[in-house]
Amino acid sequence: MATFYAPDLTTSSTVFQLDEEESKHCVRVLRKNIGDSIFLVNGKGLFFDTVISDNHPKRCVVSVQKVEFHQPTSPIHIAVAPTKNMDRMEWFLEKATELGLTKLSFFVSKNSERNQVKLDRLEKIAISAMKQSQRFYLPEIEFISDFRKLIEMYPVGYIAHCMEDQSKLSLKDIEANKTIIIGPEGDFTKDEVEFSFSNGYKPISLGEFRLRTETAALLAVVKGHFN
Repeated sequence: MATFYAPDLTTSSTVFQLDEEESKHCVRVLRKNIGDSIFLVNGKGLFFDTVISDNHPKRCVVSVQKVEFHQPTSPIHIAVAPTKNMDRMEWFLEKATELGLTKLSFFVSKNSERNQVKLDRLEKIAISAMKQSQRFYLPEIEFISDFRKLIEMYPVGYIAHCMEDQSKLSLKDIEANKTIIIGPEGDFTKDEVEFSFSNGYKPISLGEFRLRTETAALLAVVKGHFN
C-alpha cells in the first residue's frame, strides 16, 4: 500500500491534510479516491493507517484509523566529505536510508572537492527512500563547514584514512553507536588525522582495497546495520 510523509502528525491526530506535493502524488499520480486506505509516516517512529475523506489534488484529507509507534533502531552516524559529483552522494544517501542510517553529517576538510550541499534536495531523496523501504525514521542530515568543528561536536569515534604508517581497527572490531568519518578522495591531511586522535578518534580499515568515498561510507553503514 502507498506510504506518504506527514511530519506534523502526532499520536493525537484524528484528521490530517497532506501537503500539496503529497496530495498531488496521492490523487493525480496514484489516482486514490475517497474511501481508499493509505499509510502515513511522520519520520519520527509513528505509523498511521488512514482513509481518504477528501481527495482534492492539492489538499487531500485523511481520517486516522490506527496509530503505531515503532522503536528506533541502533544509531548509525556517518560523517562524509561530499564528492564533486553529488549524484554519487545522493545515491549513497538513498541506499543508506534504506539500510537504517540515522544521521548524516557532510563536512569540509582541506582536500574536499565540494564546500556546500543542497540540504533541501537531500532531504527529499531521504524521504523518498524512507517511504519506499517502509522505514519509520527519517535520517537527520546536516552540513558542517569545518572538519575541526565536526570533531569537536562529535568527540570519540572512528576515522577511515588512507595513511599506511599505523595500525588500524577492522570494521568488525569497532564499537556500536560511534561516529564514523569518511574523508575526501584526496584523503585527510596528517594534521586532521592527528587532531581527530587528540579528540578520542581511532583509525579504522575498510579493507585492503581503496574505495570510492560513497562506497566506503555505505560499507560503514552496513557495519552499523548489522552490528
